Amino acid sequence: MKNRILVGLMTVFFVLPLQSQHLIGKNKEQLEKEIKSLYPDFVIDRSSVNNTYKYLKYIDKFNEQTLLVFLSDKDICTSTKLMSDYSNLDQVKKDLNKRFKVAGKDQWNYTINGVSYLVKLKRDEWFFSVFTSKKP
Repeated sequence: MKNRILVGLMTVFFVLPLQSQHLIGKNKEQLEKEIKSLYPDFVIDRSSVNNTYKYLKYIDKFNEQTLLVFLSDKDICTSTKLMSDYSNLDQVKKDLNKRFKVAGKDQWNYTINGVSYLVKLKRDEWFFSVFTSKKP
């Protein structure tokens, strides 16, 4: 019972703010400051390098969530990917349904300043991911 309460509290404090914060279009310096300020329990992880994608990687101290912020060559956020433990799935879907317009099974749309964005939830074997990007 205590574990469920702890997971619920962690979801409220860590998952919900990530879903509500729009990061696309911000530069690297803005992203680093904003994530550090908004999510004090997430830390940047520089332990791995990927030569295919340019990104910032953040992990929470509970090791339940990882946030990847993909960057352009000019260090501007182009998309995000939040990977999370399945214990957070119901709350994340509830939040996505509340905040955005449902666009299909595990898909949502929203618009900011005339630009449309697509949010997709993908289920993997051990975790799920939430991708956010400009709508094609």
